Amino acid sequence: MPADLHHADATGPAARPGARGRVGRARRPRIYLDNAASTPVDPEVAARMHEVQLHQGANPASVHRDGLRAAREVELARARIAERLGCPPETLTFTGCATEANNMVLKGVVWSATARRGAPSRPPHVVVSAIEHPSILDVAAWLERSGQARVTRLPVDRQGRVSADTLAAALDDDTVLVSVMHVNNEVGTIQPLAELGAVCRDRGVLFHSDACQGFLKETLDLSTLPVDLLTINAHKVHGPKGVGALYQRPGVELTPLLHGGGHESGRRSGTLNVAGIAGFGEAVVRYTADEVDRIGALRDLLVTRLSTRIPDLRIHSPPTGAVCNIVNLAVPGHSGKKLFMALDRRGIQVSSSSACHSTKLTPSHVLLAMGLDDRQADEALRVSLGRFTRPEDLDALVDALVDILESGETLADRNPDRERP
Repeated sequence: MPADLHHADATGPAARPGARGRVGRARRPRIYLDNAASTPVDPEVAARMHEVQLHQGANPASVHRDGLRAAREVELARARIAERLGCPPETLTFTGCATEANNMVLKGVVWSATARRGAPSRPPHVVVSAIEHPSILDVAAWLERSGQARVTRLPVDRQGRVSADTLAAALDDDTVLVSVMHVNNEVGTIQPLAELGAVCRDRGVLFHSDACQGFLKETLDLSTLPVDLLTINAHKVHGPKGVGALYQRPGVELTPLLHGGGHESGRRSGTLNVAGIAGFGEAVVRYTADEVDRIGALRDLLVTRLSTRIPDLRIHSPPTGAVCNIVNLAVPGHSGKKLFMALDRRGIQVSSSSACHSTKLTPSHVLLAMGLDDRQADEALRVSLGRFTRPEDLDALVDALVDILESGETLADRNPDRERP
């Protein structure tokens, strides 16, 4: 096995979440392959956050000396993130999460457009892709139900990609916003942001992208990319949960979602999470191109080994134009939910491509939009790699999958609805 596929910190505490139970009782080490849902915090990031939490306890909005020290931590992180995005630091607004940032965009653009237009005969028009994250789709649906916006949902091709021609045909004179994610969180498809943004720029329509899955894994240069608004977060890049950021091009108007204090230059009120923001900045500095290459090599290795051991394997992720760390797969005739649970019992954590609401499972809206039927979508499983993934983890996954399939415990006709989701 090539040495460069191993990470020097792969045996660190973040590599094996849940490796210990109660104090003094060791459990079987668990293999974490669900990094598209969230990444374990890098120990160096956690140490930086701990330092800031202990020594920078003042409010960064205060003007005394300790407050100014806390503010410097915030601005250092803002500058680090801005450098990787190719944008001025002052165009970044820190938020509590990416969901908040996405809400700020959709509601803020629609509310600003409505305020400018007064009481138009038709509400503003918003265009989103059919495969967006729920924090886009649910907000768009709410705006539509409440009569605040008309919404068009763009179809995608079999690879999960939006075409510029399809987007251009969907725009009309009332369109105020288009939102298309950079990288899909279920299958890893990379969208042609430059082409889509150019269509929007030509028509005078604001273009937003939820870039959480692609941030630092794919190049984003906002100095040249025709994107007006962009969402990122920390916990997809081995930073902390509860911290996001929104890029807002100068001149773009957003009615604030939160009022009360005028923080972040009036764009987002609320006391900032200084330690979390410092952790975000540290995580960005530690994420390198070499890491992206290593993870991509591991993904290719995984696909090769799975295809060799499981001849009827179906891969839903595009063969090209996909992010480095996501593989969405299925074994015909086997329930993805059952595979997920069987792997979890064996200490391997992945994700089924199903949206879980309470105790009811529904097929992935992403896979259905890509043309799969309900049965095929129900068979899907997502494996996503990260900094602490090792080649032997992939060997364990492949061996476990083969063992599970040979046992017959995941056959789709064995009434998976009886199983706990």
